[in-house]
Amino acid sequence: MREKSLKHACNASIYELLLEPRTRSAFDQTFRKFVLELFKIAVKNVSKRKKRAALTILGIFIGIAAVVALVSLGQGLQNTINAQFEMIGADKIMIQAKEMGFSGENAPGQLTTHELDLVDNVNGVVEACGYIVRGVNVRFNNVQRTVFGYNIPDDAGKAVLFNSLNNYEAESGRLLSYKDKMKVMIGSDVASKKFSKVVSVGNKLWVSGEIFDVVGVLKRVGDPGADGAVIMSEADARRIFNESDALSVIVAQSAKGVDPELVADKIEKAIRRDRHQKEGKEDFSVQTSTQMIESFMTILAVIQVVFVGIAAISLLVGGIGIMHVMFTAVLERTREIGIMKAIGARNSDILGLFLIESGILGLAGGAVGVIIGIGISKAVEYGINVTYGIGTLSSAFPIYLIVGALLFSFVIGAVSGVLPARRASKLRPVEALRYE
Repeated sequence: MREKSLKHACNASIYELLLEPRTRSAFDQTFRKFVLELFKIAVKNVSKRKKRAALTILGIFIGIAAVVALVSLGQGLQNTINAQFEMIGADKIMIQAKEMGFSGENAPGQLTTHELDLVDNVNGVVEACGYIVRGVNVRFNNVQRTVFGYNIPDDAGKAVLFNSLNNYEAESGRLLSYKDKMKVMIGSDVASKKFSKVVSVGNKLWVSGEIFDVVGVLKRVGDPGADGAVIMSEADARRIFNESDALSVIVAQSAKGVDPELVADKIEKAIRRDRHQKEGKEDFSVQTSTQMIESFMTILAVIQVVFVGIAAISLLVGGIGIMHVMFTAVLERTREIGIMKAIGARNSDILGLFLIESGILGLAGGAVGVIIGIGISKAVEYGINVTYGIGTLSSAFPIYLIVGALLFSFVIGAVSGVLPARRASKLRPVEALRYE
């Protein structure tokens, strides 16, 4: 009778572990087996309270989902940026005004062909080119759109550098020659998305009121600016933009075997000396490809930290919820704890059991959060690729992200259960057995 009443009052698995074979031999087994038994018991206890467990893990899985989605998208964006800069090459140096102007007005630090000549003559520069970037009105099939207008330099070597810099390849037709007049090549978005009808090679476009023949449609490069651009000869661009010598960007290619950063320093000194400006007071910037990608990564890292910090608030709320539930569980199971202690359970056994239960709640929230986070990330990836073209963004799910999220959620749950578990382990058997 005594064994039946104990087995009825106490969890069956706990009874089997503590009472049978009615000695302390069960507690003298290996640590691994003991932890496994506690884990099984904890799973059974959590599964008995499904609705409460689901509400408890709400805060955890929202936070984990946000972290997984943000980190995976951030990693995917980082991979995309790295790929773009790898195509540009580490030997490229970008020179531009600190305040970029695309509308035609003279911005502070405006570059001109004069600066291009200076850069061309810097020791260590093998080739340099400059081009204009302006907003331009384009009309096709009675539909007008404003897109970016670029120009290809009017020199063979500079044109080759310009095309390689932008990774231009013809999807149909051919690339624009620096000798072409009244002809354009267009980005993939201009060809397929900007107008109600697809623009093909041989069609005519009205660019700022002038008629141009389309000689080539470019392959998608994943840059919305380049994919949504119209590229024309330098002479045509200067006439349409009414710019005699202005340049938006100058690109220099360092000689093979020469450190691009040293060349960049020489370029900066040459332009600063020519403009009679003090160091640190320049109205222009000079950056290598490596420096530019580091700047992008720094900005991206800051954005990720901010959003992950916001997601951490949800994890904190989830942890508080687990703590509340575990305190409630201690009160509800006070008599059960007393029975466990009466038949031989130690304080460490009770402590471990409640810690594992709270950890399981956190882990369950983490698992749900990982699944939802992957879904959110894939949905954003799909939306961006539909909008800007396939291959624009590919979210990444490194193994450390998944394992780390699950481990972190388990730790959050376990830590949240420390106080309730300590309270349960400190209960005296006699007092606990009297609890109704």
